[in-house]
Amino acid sequence: MPRSKLFTTLFVALLGGAALWYMWILTSAKLEWGGASPDQQQLGTVKDTRLRAMTQYCTGVVVTAQGTWLVGRLDGDASQLKPAAEVVNLDAVVYGKSKAPQVGGIYSRLIVREEETSFISRLDAQGQFQLVAHVSGAACLVASPDGASVFLLTGLDRPEGADDISQTVVLRSDDQGKRWTWLNKGWFAEADNVAWSLKPYFHGADEVWAWGRPSVVEDDGGEATAGAVPTGVFYSADRGMNSTAIVASESLLVSAESVHQQHPEITEWYTGSGEQGEIQTNVLQLDARQAFIWVSQRFWGSSPGGDVNNIAFNLTARARLQREEGAWRVVEIQREDNLYVSRLIQNDAGKVIGLIDQDNRGREVVAELDTTKLTWRTLGDLPSVFSPLASESRVRGANFWIGQNSLLINTTSTHHPPRWIYWGREANISADGVFYSRDWGQSWKRLDIDGYLGIVGFQPEQDRVIWGNGNWYDNNDGGLYSYGLR
Repeated sequence: MPRSKLFTTLFVALLGGAALWYMWILTSAKLEWGGASPDQQQLGTVKDTRLRAMTQYCTGVVVTAQGTWLVGRLDGDASQLKPAAEVVNLDAVVYGKSKAPQVGGIYSRLIVREEETSFISRLDAQGQFQLVAHVSGAACLVASPDGASVFLLTGLDRPEGADDISQTVVLRSDDQGKRWTWLNKGWFAEADNVAWSLKPYFHGADEVWAWGRPSVVEDDGGEATAGAVPTGVFYSADRGMNSTAIVASESLLVSAESVHQQHPEITEWYTGSGEQGEIQTNVLQLDARQAFIWVSQRFWGSSPGGDVNNIAFNLTARARLQREEGAWRVVEIQREDNLYVSRLIQNDAGKVIGLIDQDNRGREVVAELDTTKLTWRTLGDLPSVFSPLASESRVRGANFWIGQNSLLINTTSTHHPPRWIYWGREANISADGVFYSRDWGQSWKRLDIDGYLGIVGFQPEQDRVIWGNGNWYDNNDGGLYSYGLR
């Protein structure tokens, strides 16, 4: 074979091999092929796969020291699963047997929703999840760290004649689901009117924090709140039965106007996030006397002429709290530009990992917080199913967890193919993936779990991720499984 023909053949073969490799990465990412299955075990089974029906919020497995719980949610009423007589009808607990439930709170007046039912099950000694209760609408299950108290944060409107609180119904059980009572005074009612929107943070067995949107002085008429501005954070020493608002001498927020004045070169600002931009609050309690609040804001703009779109301007206020005579007090506020803390998580050993953004494109990285110096050390980028191809990744919802020796994350990644493939047009391909890290985010390994609603729960003490084999309607496998990440 002539040398020129040999070189041509090799070049064509290499080009074809590269094209096949490229298509394989895209196809395997989109179809979610591959991934590791470390130490696979079965957690339990359900009699009816509808009990493990997952949605984007308020469903899945919660493991405590005293029991393992499963929440599923379906369209329609409870009769479709024909619950036994001993299964608790939580609608009747709230309204009485003769009254119909009212679901949705303030949202029921804004959006027409199909009827939904949440089903609460508990794992028995034989490894099967048994239905113990059901309630209309969405319901998030939250347990105290010792598992003694279980809270169900629902979307049920409060019954007529109840205390004048606008929050939707919260139920509590202290006997592992045999009996439930609804909390007529609410549960951190000032933090959020919609109970299932709460994301409580427990420190120890009884201390718990919850938060909503911080206030500015103008929110309540100026002088009335000057010097005691609500941070939006609330603290309870008794599992939320009583709570206290944390206030500061000044607002933790800045206005969009002040940010615009600092950047006169930006002529176009996006206002869809409101006057204070995108807001994210995180709370961290270090010990019995010291805690911190991070309130981050992000504003988006474009450069003159639109040469660079979606420029992010980040800033964070960090409030240091001290406990004095049993009460928490803000003793210092520090502000930092070019920082947005979107998530802060801590394990039992005291390691604190965050998802932070320190550039102007809204890209998050994994970082470790030095709790003594209060400085960040970047550990790595978010993983991508398209690696090693160039792509952008973001966390899917709040799917980021920390264990004793591992991190778990669910990402959505986007890859932009070369324009010439699409005849000069811009295109993108998106795909989901579940990854874990044993070196705190410096490297990642993909798991064989469906990236959309695939993660059912996480056991941080054992570094185990719980998953199901597809959603109930496309897979009749009644098992729930786990992978060990150690």
